[in-house]
Amino acid sequence: MFDIAVYFYQNYGISMDDIAFERHQVGFNVFIREKGIHLYMRFWDYTKGRDGLPDKCVILVTASFKSHEKRHVCSLAKFLNQVALRYGYDFLAVENNPELNEHLNLMQVPVRHSTCFCAPFGEELAEQLED
Repeated sequence: MFDIAVYFYQNYGISMDDIAFERHQVGFNVFIREKGIHLYMRFWDYTKGRDGLPDKCVILVTASFKSHEKRHVCSLAKFLNQVALRYGYDFLAVENNPELNEHLNLMQVPVRHSTCFCAPFGEELAEQLED
């Protein structure tokens, strides 16, 4: 959580007090609604198969920036790709948000009644985010 707070402070001037962290049984959620940013992401240790997503997954639900959205979404994904592995997370996912995934181009998870996308963290994702 500290790394997330530092990232948003350094890049957007958002203080830790303006970031809501919610702990729960399977991990924690992050909410930001400040300075033109609307962000909701989940750090889940266990997904219990929800939407076909794997365990140890960082899930972007909403990531909206008031300007240069693609650049900011890709920058956030690059940051997550660098730090999430250190904390035991293996995958980046976008949950039921095809418009958000247009910025990242993650592979669709084949699940009925869902449009989730997912990719493992690592070099391949880093290269994909450079395109």
